[in-house]
Amino acid sequence: MNAGSLFPAFRRLERDVEISSEWRVTENGRRAKYYAITTSGQASLEKATKDWQRQAVAISRILKASLGEV
Repeated sequence: MNAGSLFPAFRRLERDVEISSEWRVTENGRRAKYYAITTSGQASLEKATKDWQRQAVAISRILKASLGEV
């Protein structure tokens, strides 16, 4: 994944309050932005994971049926 798609995703997640961020100084003295998932973000992640698992099971069944492995 490149920065061109990663940082817009971070901004969207932050706007939707699914992650929080803060600037900190790293061990080598540089500033870095640190991200953390919020309670709302965790709930969204759990729902999306369950949805993905259901879709993966359905696709697996379709593939097995198309190969005659019912």
